Amino acid sequence: MHFLSDPAIQDAAPAPAGLSDGPAVGYDRPVQPENDALRKELVFVVAAWCFVLTSVVPVRAAERNTVLIAGGEVTGYYLPVAGALCRVINKERPRGMTCAVVPSSGSAANLAMLRAGEVDLALVQSKAAQQAAAGEEGFREAGPMTGLRAAMALHGEVAVVVTRPGSGIEHLGDIKGKRVNLGSPGSFQRAMAETVIDASGLSQGDLSVLVELDLDEQVVELCRGNIDAAVFTGIHPMDEVQAAIDECGATLVSIRSKSMDAFLRKVPSVSRFVVKGGTYDGQKEDIAAIGFKTLLVSDRLASDDVAGVIRAVWGNFTAFTRLHPVLRGLSKGEATRDGIPIPMNEGAARVHGEGGGK
Repeated sequence: MHFLSDPAIQDAAPAPAGLSDGPAVGYDRPVQPENDALRKELVFVVAAWCFVLTSVVPVRAAERNTVLIAGGEVTGYYLPVAGALCRVINKERPRGMTCAVVPSSGSAANLAMLRAGEVDLALVQSKAAQQAAAGEEGFREAGPMTGLRAAMALHGEVAVVVTRPGSGIEHLGDIKGKRVNLGSPGSFQRAMAETVIDASGLSQGDLSVLVELDLDEQVVELCRGNIDAAVFTGIHPMDEVQAAIDECGATLVSIRSKSMDAFLRKVPSVSRFVVKGGTYDGQKEDIAAIGFKTLLVSDRLASDDVAGVIRAVWGNFTAFTRLHPVLRGLSKGEATRDGIPIPMNEGAARVHGEGGGK
């Protein structure tokens, strides 16, 4: 195992930028820079996060006083977000603890390390956390993680519906009878598109044509008029969405339906999001959206230690949210409610109850 150590947080620390992560189950999607400036920014940020790389022997939490947080790939979002958490912990040293980040391939790998006791905390997608806790889908063979608990929610990966001019789609329900791209079978884009269809109260059979294009094909086919709508999922703003707006005047449609409340009760891993007006050039109004949050989770770490970590984050919350673009706009309220489908860690809940999450 390798970990990345990190110096103490600075209150006016500059916010790193330019990394991308898809919190799909077990998959930490790398960013694909579109220009030289972004490439240079990416190189700078990767270098900034890789302060010290050291080999360590995996040990249980009880045998050390360094909290290990499972992150993600170097070119992903999970790793720098885990690094931001460590910077707070290393500044405050709650209960004498220090912190280091463990790189990984994503949610599934993080949950495996957490289950084995090789790390103390992990960043995972909300859907993966729900499946692991219940021992479902890809976690069926390993069995339920009955001790899996949430400490807080962080950024999310958000799905939006983008329509071509003249499609006649002004509301989500208008996709009935339309040609909609759902993405390649087995892909995260496909899973999110199916989630959007379910949230709309429709079924795939309500679409006139079900299209299976990759993400990088959607814009061309949308602007050629070969499809009426497509679902784009990621950290916004997305280059692909802006390209559709620029190339053919595509528009974003809010994901709202009469059955939304019932759907969210049935699928607690899904959260409401808002893509603020002005996120994209030409987008004037806020757009309602849905997606999966990234959760900080624990398994065996003592509840008092988890409480110490959360109290340290709350005490440096403004500085924490400046450490990476995906954390900007995060509120303490959002970090403690909605889209958290597993029980809250007792220590974290205690801090939230003290008013730390308000």
